[in-house]
Amino acid sequence: MRLDSNFVFNKIFGIEFGVLSPRMIEKMSSVAITSSELYDIDGFPVDGGLADMRLGITDPGLICRTCGNTIKDCPGHFGHLELARPVFNIKMIPKIYDLLNATCDSCGRILIPDSILKKATTTMDNIETREGPLGKKRYIRKLIKHAKSINTCPFCHSKQHKVKLEKPYAFIYNGQKLNASDVRERLERISDADLQFLGLNQDYSRPEWMVFTVLPIPPVTIRPPITLESGQKSEDDLTHKLTDIVRTNQRLAENIKSGAPEVIIEELWDLLQYHVTTFISNGTAQVPIARHKSGKKLKTLEDRIKGKEGRFRGSTLGKRANYSARSTISPDPMIRLDEVGVPLQIAREVTYPERATEINIERLKSLIKNFDGYPNASYVITPDGIRKKITESTVQNILEEVKPGYVVERSMLNGDIILFNRQPSLHRLSMMGHSVRVLEGKTLRINPASTLPYNADFDGDEMNINVLQTEEALAEAALIMNIKNNIVSPRHGLPLIGAAQDYISGSAILTRKDTKLDKSTVEDFLTFAGIDTKLNKSTYTGREIFSMLLPKDLNFEGESSVYKYSKDEDAYVVIKNGKLEKGIIDSATIGKENGSLLQYLFVQYGGETTAKFIDQLSRLALITLTKFGMSANIANFDLPERTMGEIHKIFEEGNEEVNSMLKNYDKDVEQKILALTNKIRGRVRNATREGINENRNEINDMMTTGAKGSIMNFFPTAGMIGQQLLRDVRMSNGYEGRLTSHFKRNDMGLIPRGFVVSNYRDGLNPIEFFLHAGSSREGLMDNVIRTPVSGYMSRRLSSALQDLKIAEDLSVREGNKIVQFMYGEDGLDVSLSDKGDLNI
Repeated sequence: MRLDSNFVFNKIFGIEFGVLSPRMIEKMSSVAITSSELYDIDGFPVDGGLADMRLGITDPGLICRTCGNTIKDCPGHFGHLELARPVFNIKMIPKIYDLLNATCDSCGRILIPDSILKKATTTMDNIETREGPLGKKRYIRKLIKHAKSINTCPFCHSKQHKVKLEKPYAFIYNGQKLNASDVRERLERISDADLQFLGLNQDYSRPEWMVFTVLPIPPVTIRPPITLESGQKSEDDLTHKLTDIVRTNQRLAENIKSGAPEVIIEELWDLLQYHVTTFISNGTAQVPIARHKSGKKLKTLEDRIKGKEGRFRGSTLGKRANYSARSTISPDPMIRLDEVGVPLQIAREVTYPERATEINIERLKSLIKNFDGYPNASYVITPDGIRKKITESTVQNILEEVKPGYVVERSMLNGDIILFNRQPSLHRLSMMGHSVRVLEGKTLRINPASTLPYNADFDGDEMNINVLQTEEALAEAALIMNIKNNIVSPRHGLPLIGAAQDYISGSAILTRKDTKLDKSTVEDFLTFAGIDTKLNKSTYTGREIFSMLLPKDLNFEGESSVYKYSKDEDAYVVIKNGKLEKGIIDSATIGKENGSLLQYLFVQYGGETTAKFIDQLSRLALITLTKFGMSANIANFDLPERTMGEIHKIFEEGNEEVNSMLKNYDKDVEQKILALTNKIRGRVRNATREGINENRNEINDMMTTGAKGSIMNFFPTAGMIGQQLLRDVRMSNGYEGRLTSHFKRNDMGLIPRGFVVSNYRDGLNPIEFFLHAGSSREGLMDNVIRTPVSGYMSRRLSSALQDLKIAEDLSVREGNKIVQFMYGEDGLDVSLSDKGDLNI
């Protein structure tokens, strides 16, 4: 019988967690465990043992004795162990403690008068209607807290002695230790009528069920043995621990039966409690950790479920799934920004299910014929769900059999829509839809213009692709998640996809007013960029070529990056009727997180036009850079002698001022010196900027166009590094009154307290290098500490907000509660705003 033939499909109304009763454990059990032996002398599972074939199978050649299935379809089946004495469920200890103190030790009733309980029933219903299950839970906590504070039972009027808990699981009542049997007996007295006030349900969680009398034994399928190279079987940690439980239980039963001394029985009972506790949670406070003989900790139930590597976060909620692939990424400026270059090996292996119709059946048959090549098909799924692998022996029969209605699992083809993702996925744009471009090689290729939303670079980063398996998912990826529709960020309304580095330098060179090209060169440029147009002139300006990319009715004005440094006419961009009349196209107009022209194109013309513009401009910029060239060398960091003299003078003046401050010492002198070092830094920066303007070169062009770097990077490289800070103050003297032995004791001047006079170009002396490394170490430590903290906060926030949904009326709702009547109070999409401004 196939596994899926047993499935019953119903709509889920809700989920209620409970505690398994002994009767339910026995009812769902397929075998009673009676032996601690696993295998007989021939290596077959022992009947009634922990590897009994009624618990499921893990060997390919065996048939399950419960469901009759092979290893492929057998889900595994529970067994049960009758315990010689009751033991606590360690996870229920806090609840048991509350129940013992909130109920009468004589009659078992909750310690709250009837008059209050009658009102509490109505109050609970009202709170649940108004605030939901969490509100009801909070109210029940208050009731239990109130009951625990009462010292006389309102029903039988007996005086109450409160139970104390000595962790991990020792309950002390009136100076005597309560064993699990005593506790279970008290819990049995609690009436069904009182359970609702204690947060329990009589059908799913009677209090006495929190103490085990029958232990559920998990299926073999969740604890399969591993066969070693020697042929021996190495059992799972759960099986090791269950073996300890069964052996101890058998010894306890034998000793009880033979009338052994109570002290021996108590010891074995405690040992059984220990084994059951560590089987559930091998990390409970004040309980010794269960280990292998080698000293390695046993990985038991709780370890498998909780945490980042656990069953929920590591497996169920993970993306390491079928129909996905992962590889290192590398840049490819020749693919479109909405494409991802997929290695041929991945394209062949990871398949997409395409349904056969009258229109596509011949094409799909050709893929089936080519099953061992590319493009190919790997599997065919019949209408009744049978999956058939295409091999040399089956291909002919499958070709004759396949008809409309069958599903063919084919290889990835150019143009298929897939999801592309980089972790950590910190925002919505960390996973977007791309088109497939099958390429040779083994890395996933991405256009450099598309890297910023993923925060990707090419120093070894890896990314994932997910091949979508349904038409609904494909439609969402193609229309909503497609990168072309997410060029502008929903956070600040600025383009996250755009030009950077070479693209900006090439574009700036192309759109300079003195750039002129002959017809043959222009033809090369346009062919490379994929622009098809007729050329009527023998010479073209760079701006005319750029204008060929623009919509004919585009009108735009804006500042270029150069505008910050110069106010000449080239620093202001003017486009009229699709023609660039003046201005240099640089980072301010086409850059990532900056480009005003890209943002305008996206809002006015949509994602398709903007993506095409970025693709064509990128290629045009690259071929421009190839044609004109752009080289940088160490000489580009030379400043005029006059500028270097001025920088030296600024430091000398500052040093004298500090010495003067130290002579007239007051309590604020340290703050004054720190302010002065900032002033020196500012003056050096201004002097460096003036020096660059006198000596224009490629590095200067990169900075002014926004292609790479800024004056903040340049002045410590060519001018002076300046004051090094630790925790936002100057470096303090060490234990001996000085930072290093190179300085006089208690010298509070600039250099002895971490001021670096040198620059990166000339290099630092050993003392400066040592002091400079202090700030670097602090930055490194801050980053290491801050990353997991911010990651955890982000995860908690996203978990808290994941139930929020935007309804069709733009209200934000959580279940049946309205959180906002209008999303964001205005219902507007920031990605369609003017850089975050509404302009209304």
